[in-house]
Amino acid sequence: MPTAIMSNSGQFLHILQAERENLVTVSLSIPTDVKVDLERKLTNAFSSDNFTEAAKAWNAERSLVIQEALEQHLIPGGMKWIREVLRDETEDFVANTCGKKLRMVSGTKFDNLWLLTHF
Repeated sequence: MPTAIMSNSGQFLHILQAERENLVTVSLSIPTDVKVDLERKLTNAFSSDNFTEAAKAWNAERSLVIQEALEQHLIPGGMKWIREVLRDETEDFVANTCGKKLRMVSGTKFDNLWLLTHF
C-alpha cells in the first residue's frame, strides 16, 4: 500500500500496535524498478569514463560497493526513516482529526474546552 494512503488515516498506528503485540510483522520495500534505477544512477555517477582495463576493474569494484551500500545501509536506513515519517504523519493526522472534532463538540455542546480536557 502506498505510504501517502497510509498517512491519511489512523490505520498505520493500528498496524504498529499489532506489530508490538506480535500479531503481525510489518515489512516495507521499494519496487524493484526503482531500486534498479537508483543503483544505475549511482553507478553512472561514480564510474570512470576511461576504457582501460584498470578503469574497467575499478568500475566493477565500484559497482559492487554501490550494491553493498544500497543493500546493507541506504535501503534499510531509508525503510527505518519512512516508517518513522509515516508514524509521525499518521499521528499528526489523528491528532488534527481529534482536534477538529473536539472543536466541533466544544462549540455546540460545551462552553469551555477546559472542561473537556480536565474531566
